Amino acid sequence: MKKKMFIAIFVVAIPLLGQSALAHQGGKASEGYVGDGRSGHLVTNSAGQCLHTSSWSRELAVEECDAGMTPKKVAAEPEPKPAPVVAKPEPKPQPVIEKVSLKAGALFDVGKADLKPAGKSELDAMVSKIRDGNTQIEQITVTGHTDSVGARDYNRKLSELRAEAVKDYLVSRGLSGDRIVTKGAGDAQPAASNKTAAGRAQNRRVDIDIRAQRTTSGN
Repeated sequence: MKKKMFIAIFVVAIPLLGQSALAHQGGKASEGYVGDGRSGHLVTNSAGQCLHTSSWSRELAVEECDAGMTPKKVAAEPEPKPAPVVAKPEPKPQPVIEKVSLKAGALFDVGKADLKPAGKSELDAMVSKIRDGNTQIEQITVTGHTDSVGARDYNRKLSELRAEAVKDYLVSRGLSGDRIVTKGAGDAQPAASNKTAAGRAQNRRVDIDIRAQRTTSGN
């Protein structure tokens, strides 16, 4: 009896080896390199080398494909520090020396050391001028003067009393008495000749010397 023999034929699918291009399992494709259209990965040849496009250049090299060819990164220069803001110095006080000479006749009656209303008004005007936020008074010197008529000692004493009267009034108007100095010169420092009535009138006076520091605006 003849036996029938069955031969099973197994078909094995063998993948083709040595493909010219394979999808790279690593990085994504970038400019200058061939990429897989579906996965977007880099495409390499059978040797595992990335494939360049015609636009590739050393400037486009990536470390994954072309190690050692990637351009060196130039360290960014640090941004310059802003210049420090320098505060403008406060303006230095400017020295001010002012001399006011008031006729004794306007301040006092003859032979008296009591201030008249007209004299007080003149002193008020002077105080208003020097008492402002920009002026710092250092010292005020009040010197009384007389003409040469009469005894020298009497004239000296009268000039002292008149200088003190002016100081007392200035203090009453808010000026510091510690910064006010009084002197009585009598007839020793004439401003004009005592031989004429006009000259003697000029010599009967009170001189007020004001030394202060004035701050000027920087604008």
